[in-house]
Amino acid sequence: MSSPASSATPAPSSAAPVTEVTLDKDGFATVADVYHSLAPTEKAVFIIRHSEREDAVTIETELTANGIKMAQDLGATLKSDEEFSYITSGFVRTNETANNISKGRGEATLPKLITNYDITGNWFLKITADELAQYGTNLGMRGGSVELMSHWAYGEPYADALYDLEPRAQEFMQTVILKNLSKWKRVSIMVSHDILVMPLAVFGSEKKVALKYYEDYHWINYIAGLAIIADEQNNLRYVPVKGAESGVIDYLAMYMEEYNKKK
Repeated sequence: MSSPASSATPAPSSAAPVTEVTLDKDGFATVADVYHSLAPTEKAVFIIRHSEREDAVTIETELTANGIKMAQDLGATLKSDEEFSYITSGFVRTNETANNISKGRGEATLPKLITNYDITGNWFLKITADELAQYGTNLGMRGGSVELMSHWAYGEPYADALYDLEPRAQEFMQTVILKNLSKWKRVSIMVSHDILVMPLAVFGSEKKVALKYYEDYHWINYIAGLAIIADEQNNLRYVPVKGAESGVIDYLAMYMEEYNKKK
């Protein structure tokens, strides 16, 4: 079985997981497997993309009926007597995802959501998301910002548009995760957006997850992301996680399915 452990600090983690978790062919473990593998002394933040949303991309965009079910199904795999913290970007779709995970867990009341504006999706960007999409188009990338970010996350520098992945991700761990970890429960669900979660999954996996859109048309799936696990000394290890059947959206497979339906 695979044991995905990369350290965010030079010192290795001293708190070994109770059980190892298995990665799928794309490099993801299930959120539930990672949760149940945690040692009693470990804390974990599961930073995931929101669940499936309606087509509009605004702050008010809501989840689809399927997105609500996906979030509740994920919550059902995490049932326990343990209280979780829920951190969101404040967008409707991230709030709804957190609330529905809580419902799926069987929590009696909706959680008090913690809004964190560092996870709205702009952490790695030096320009706006709209400008990033145009930047990719100007470079002849048919996938726009998705294709651009996949090139960048796996090593292509675009210094005028995006920060360097490694130091910026390390900064995120220090100033967003470790700075707040003591304020949160042992396990936290952090719900954010694809342009933050995708590069974090690439970083945490040491570029082993299959999210090379420019090669295989894979992009980070809904309710997928990265488990950030801290031991008693706040040494970190990472596991890419999925809350649905797959950690990736395979756009090529979707295109072929639609194409074959039209034939």
